[in-house]
Amino acid sequence: MPTKTRKAKITTKIKKQLNKLAKYLDEAKVKYDLLEHKVVYTAHDLAATTKRNINAIAKVVLVKSEKGLALVIVPAGKYVDFKAVQKALKVKKISIAKESDIAKYLKTKIGLLHPFGNLYKIPTLIDKGFSKARKFVAAAGTYTESVEVALNDFEKLAQPIKGVFGKSKK
Repeated sequence: MPTKTRKAKITTKIKKQLNKLAKYLDEAKVKYDLLEHKVVYTAHDLAATTKRNINAIAKVVLVKSEKGLALVIVPAGKYVDFKAVQKALKVKKISIAKESDIAKYLKTKIGLLHPFGNLYKIPTLIDKGFSKARKFVAAAGTYTESVEVALNDFEKLAQPIKGVFGKSKK
């Protein structure tokens, strides 16, 4: 019985994330699509489930440095280039944030990070690999819904640092 209560609280908390994002996009008068799909935990799963090109799917990674947290967005078919991120943020040391950091500072879970770092009050970096795509798809704060948004609209709202932050998988 306690498991169901806990699950309901998590679901409510997750839905709040989605509602906050949708409200933000609605207030900004940005066109977007919410895509409902089966449960996915990774950007690769999202690409397979939505039958979208892997390079149009955003992998959203939280990084941590001595200056704090930042979101890095790269096409799902790439790895984050930590040296490039370190240089762009002008920090000495950078690492992927822990699951506990995501829970503590962003009040969400791994796999649920949406790409709007400005809503988390942290810098956002986006890989130039998306420049060929007019739109991209990213997590919307739940495991069963994603958001598709035009790159131009995203850039206007999130004000990301642009650069080459992804590297090809070997």
